[in-house]
Amino acid sequence: MTDVFDHSGCEMIWWLSLLQAGTTDWSLGARALDHCAPARGGRSRAPAAALAPTMIVTTRFAIVTVVLALAAVGVHAASVTGDVTATIGDITLGDVVAQLTKAEALVHAKMTSGWSWVLDNFSHFFIAGPLTFVFHEVVYFSAWMPWLLMDQFEFFKRWKIQPDKKADGALVLKCLKRLLISHVCIQLPMQLLFHWVAQFLGFSMALPLPPVRDLAWQLPAFFAIEDFYFYWVHRALHHKSVYKYVHKIHHEHTHPFGIAAEYAHPIETFFLGIGTLLGPLFFAKHMVTLWAWLTVRLFETVEDHAGYDLPFNPTNLIPFWGGAVHHDFHHKTFAGPYASIFTWCDWAFGTDKAFRAHQSKLRGGKEGAYPAQFRGAPNAEALERSRAKAKAA
Repeated sequence: MTDVFDHSGCEMIWWLSLLQAGTTDWSLGARALDHCAPARGGRSRAPAAALAPTMIVTTRFAIVTVVLALAAVGVHAASVTGDVTATIGDITLGDVVAQLTKAEALVHAKMTSGWSWVLDNFSHFFIAGPLTFVFHEVVYFSAWMPWLLMDQFEFFKRWKIQPDKKADGALVLKCLKRLLISHVCIQLPMQLLFHWVAQFLGFSMALPLPPVRDLAWQLPAFFAIEDFYFYWVHRALHHKSVYKYVHKIHHEHTHPFGIAAEYAHPIETFFLGIGTLLGPLFFAKHMVTLWAWLTVRLFETVEDHAGYDLPFNPTNLIPFWGGAVHHDFHHKTFAGPYASIFTWCDWAFGTDKAFRAHQSKLRGGKEGAYPAQFRGAPNAEALERSRAKAKAA
């Protein structure tokens, strides 16, 4: 009886240690299991230590899967539930839903009017090809403007992740030249072919437009799908047999700035571009939805490369969001993390250890339980100023 109790107790310690290991020491679970070895017949230390990494990755993957499944169930429940009776003061949740429905109808009517004009004045080929290309260019460079403006003011340097590094005019000009060549000679021809690809895949441009409310679940789903795809393709691009021929171009910028997001080899542009299409292909298949998704995706990737960790950035409110903090470290070190959007893939597959150690150092050794929001940590320069000020006081 005692042996059974000891065995079960040790297994509990093992699993609790695994969960805790997600935030600190990866070998903690193995040490906990080894500590219980006498109760399990005196097993040697080596098997437990060897088993730990596999068990940790498996456990993390299971946690991520459960979180995604619960999110999907929640979205489905919200979409089919019609009886809304919760109240806040004199306002019922039904009142809020009614106002949101009215706002959605207004937005949908404006979008329908605008899209009708597009359909009346342009062919389907022109919409899928040149017009979508122009739309991409306008959104991409517009997304860069706020970050470019911040680069001109010393005030914002306090939130620069690498404050001692700044992209000079020559570097930005080189990036712009390569982008011009890449966009005109690579992306534009691909975009011209997209009309036939869209037809083959079943994309529609017809009225009526999809309900605006669908974007509330579609966009998060698109982000999750692309992030998972991006993680593995990006990780493959760092393989020694591929990196120096393809991905090395993108890593010419060790302290990236907004428009460096698409500074890449044509092969990389092609394969990563596939990931952008997957979400709409699975769940939408309408050109307007693709444009909406393209807009938020371009703003996200430009922010990723902007090099700022702003405390008032709205994306700070999004759970698991990696942002520039996550991706800037990757450009600086050429190692993980590899995900573009969220932090969960790198955590689940163990490719964020160096990043987490760096964050822990910046935070004075403090790191909360995962999934932590790695936003708002001081940069090295701000940390030194803070320490000097505290010492002087």
